[in-house]
Amino acid sequence: MTDDDKIIEESWASDAWETRVKGQSDRGMPPDEELTKDVFDAEQKSRQDDADRQADADRLAEEEIQSHDVPLPPPTLMTLISGLAAQAMVSLGVFPNPATGKSVILFNQAAHQIDMIDLLYEKTTDNRTDEETKMLENALHELRMIYLAAQKEKSKR
Repeated sequence: MTDDDKIIEESWASDAWETRVKGQSDRGMPPDEELTKDVFDAEQKSRQDDADRQADADRLAEEEIQSHDVPLPPPTLMTLISGLAAQAMVSLGVFPNPATGKSVILFNQAAHQIDMIDLLYEKTTDNRTDEETKMLENALHELRMIYLAAQKEKSKR
């Protein structure tokens, strides 16, 4: 055996490895079976650790969702009008789309939302307060003006 072979053999069979193999032999189990059991146990522990981490992540996600579930004011015609008007303004590019962060003009969606507010105006006639009537009229007027201005701007381009 050359000196190079001896160095390779010594590095491959380090003291720690030899001690482990001897210890396994002392327990009456062949070294390969003991190593297989160790690998199996390590894999099982790893799977359990992964399951624990996933359970923790699920619990944190649920807590995060619940922290955003705050009480809301009672539904009113005013809040409905405000919500529809805000959606129309997003469709008209006045506000950026919350999902994309970009302002894009979508005329068909904006027209539909304005028509929905107009439908509310027509269907709630004689059944709204003066404040609700004023809000509906102002929202319709403002949205129609923005819609016309956006169309005019588009035709210039």
